[in-house]
Amino acid sequence: MAQRDLDELSIDECFALLQTAHVGRFVYLDDDWPVAIPVNFAVADREVVLRVAGGTKQAAMAQRRLSFEVDHSDEDHRAGWSVLIRGTGSELSPETLPAFIKQLHGEFPKPWASGVHNTWLKITPTAVTGRRLGQERASLIF
Repeated sequence: MAQRDLDELSIDECFALLQTAHVGRFVYLDDDWPVAIPVNFAVADREVVLRVAGGTKQAAMAQRRLSFEVDHSDEDHRAGWSVLIRGTGSELSPETLPAFIKQLHGEFPKPWASGVHNTWLKITPTAVTGRRLGQERASLIF
């Protein structure tokens, strides 16, 4: 069975791929344990935007370090990619929200869970990394 190389992605490639996805994982500490919660998101000027009802995701924005991860896999073709953003979080104020919405690439983040999701959060990257499964190589491992 052939294996594939892992190709590093540029920051531009990472953000281009993020704009093709709608669900990612918001990673933060909850009671001293890391958690990865699936969330709908959008990208605005190289920042990740979430809409939440409040609660633990909103409270997590005060943490010094947050992560956000999105990936795509195609099991039939043994292909895929992954983007990891590390950064800081903040809540968008009602005054800044209209201008920020104009910067969105594509659609608004549309939460799937029921409820009122009027709290807008953003993750500002301090590091962006990504990998894609590249060329196939003959495997020496059986």
